Amino acid sequence: MTDKLTGSEQVEKAFIYISNLTRECRKVLTLKFEREYKGTPFDSIEALVKKETESWFTMRDKNIKLSYVNTMIEKHGELRITYLGSTKDAHFKIHINCLFTVVNTAGNTASYLKNLNLTIDKREFTK
Repeated sequence: MTDKLTGSEQVEKAFIYISNLTRECRKVLTLKFEREYKGTPFDSIEALVKKETESWFTMRDKNIKLSYVNTMIEKHGELRITYLGSTKDAHFKIHINCLFTVVNTAGNTASYLKNLNLTIDKREFTK
């Protein structure tokens, strides 16, 4: 028979799986924003990033539950979004860092994706 995984082994397995998913999600979201959301007003970018991220994870794996925590706008054109996530084996945080090129500092100016990153930290994984 197979041995049951210990708590730390379950967390490690979940970390590897979520790491792979975040890389996959990053690729998909980057392509989507480069193709479909070119020139979108910066005021609506936060809602689009949240909607696309949540729908992608829901479509990809129904066992992953994401809950939105907060958004920080560092500078005009830069977003940092945090999610709490969970699977049956682990709890974790996903950080989304987006950098957009904006035409000017007005809120409704056109924006173009420059960089999008999804990151997780192994220290934020718990059983």
